[in-house]
Amino acid sequence: MRDSFDAVVIGAGHNGLTLGAYLARSGLDVLVLERRHEEGGGLCTEELTRPGFLHNVHANYHTFVDMAPPLADLEVESHGVTYVRPDVQMASVFDDGTALCVHTDLERTCASIARFDEADAETFRRLYTEAHGFVGLLLGTLMYQPPMSVKELTKALASFGVEGRSEFLSVKLRRESINAFLDRHFSNPKVKAHLAFHAAVCGYANDLPGLAMSFPLLVGKIDNWNLCIGGSHRLAHALWRDMAQHGGVMISDADVRSIMVEDGRAVGVVLADGTQITARRLVASTVDVEQTFLELLAPDAFPSELRERIAGGAIAHQPWSLFSVHLALSEVPRYEAAQFDPDVDRAWVVNLGYASTEQLDDDWSAARAGRVPKMAHPNAAVNSLYDPTDAPEGCATGLLRQIAPFSLVGSGPGGWDGLARWYGRHCIDAWARFAPNVSGSVIDWVPYTPADIPRKLRNMVQGDWMMGEVSLENMLDRRPLPELSQYRTPVEGLYMAGSTQHPHGFVTFAPAYNALSVIAEDLGLEKWWYDV
Repeated sequence: MRDSFDAVVIGAGHNGLTLGAYLARSGLDVLVLERRHEEGGGLCTEELTRPGFLHNVHANYHTFVDMAPPLADLEVESHGVTYVRPDVQMASVFDDGTALCVHTDLERTCASIARFDEADAETFRRLYTEAHGFVGLLLGTLMYQPPMSVKELTKALASFGVEGRSEFLSVKLRRESINAFLDRHFSNPKVKAHLAFHAAVCGYANDLPGLAMSFPLLVGKIDNWNLCIGGSHRLAHALWRDMAQHGGVMISDADVRSIMVEDGRAVGVVLADGTQITARRLVASTVDVEQTFLELLAPDAFPSELRERIAGGAIAHQPWSLFSVHLALSEVPRYEAAQFDPDVDRAWVVNLGYASTEQLDDDWSAARAGRVPKMAHPNAAVNSLYDPTDAPEGCATGLLRQIAPFSLVGSGPGGWDGLARWYGRHCIDAWARFAPNVSGSVIDWVPYTPADIPRKLRNMVQGDWMMGEVSLENMLDRRPLPELSQYRTPVEGLYMAGSTQHPHGFVTFAPAYNALSVIAEDLGLEKWWYDV
């Protein structure tokens, strides 16, 4: 390994690899350093249960990838990545044997909603159509550019809407929860529960004030969930391949211990084995804020006030996490609700039993209080319905995820070690309540607790898979802190380009893409890529 590069990127998650690939294509000599043994971060796919069963340990759902600039700019598909957009995107199954399905076909989705409430179906059609009328603007404004303020966003979008009138975008949304928005527009509790469930799967708590601001984008992507064939890790490998083909270097098992700063400028990094690597033009960190500023930078390298704020807990993390169960199954689930709607057996993501927003609210409250929900309502996903490569022939790979606390009341995060198998079985039983054949089809299963998340991926502090709370106070130009929101840092030449930044976690490529824009401006790079 050479000891000098133009750009050194810390962390080879999808944001680090994306930034590295763009910079390499821009002619820079790039090095991406990864603490773990493989690239990808949350894009990890492993045989957790039995050989031949591929489990996406973290990132399973990829939304809007067909509209994400890096997929075209970095020619990801040419590097072996194939996406499928399941025609039955998601469903809700209820205790009374009914089911609601969301299709890629709007008419079929509205027909499913109409079985519960015809007026709600027409409301959904109107809001969905309106959202899609400016989804490109939403992506460009909300996702793929450095963040503006909430006030500026409201002003920018206020003129968009059906016939010059926007049902979504008003000052009220800045104060309104998703629940309040749903109550204002919809009547049927099951319809509202499904829409709130979709927000929850995206990391948006439906009871928090202000998050109605993001609901237009959530409605816009309710039928744009994509599955990476062969496992999410294929995307990580494709990004690495593109960077490598343009001269970039990725080194694994490279634990960065410090960022070197001289005369107020980041000039390189030091690895755990003492190796020093010089960065001639920039250092970019895609790991968490706490690690970057409290561990990698010397205390005198940046203002003490900022250090004190970060050390004092100024970075807002999700007050809840996810408990997962990864399963090897001998057959796909068959839902009793298929008698009501046969399409539910082909739904990729399924809400198991939330029939009202109040039930979902109860689980948020329990998780925030450090308690596991009394009645498990995990969401279920079976990739094998649409990916024939992820399980042996005739079998299926399953995934359950339940809202849960990171730190358990009375026992802390460590309490999960003794609770994992019991609660995992509890979640499997909840699935079997709606799909009875699940009980006899489980070949093997593995729990993955909120405490396991930072053990594997250290930058997901406190099991926060979004790498920062999704709330009005931690959004746009306030994320992760106002002085760090534009991807630059107080240290010249040091940039933040990971999911701590706007917009947030999930597979969006946006933090890296937006940091790239800022870096290009500072370094005078020609923007050869498509600018949203």
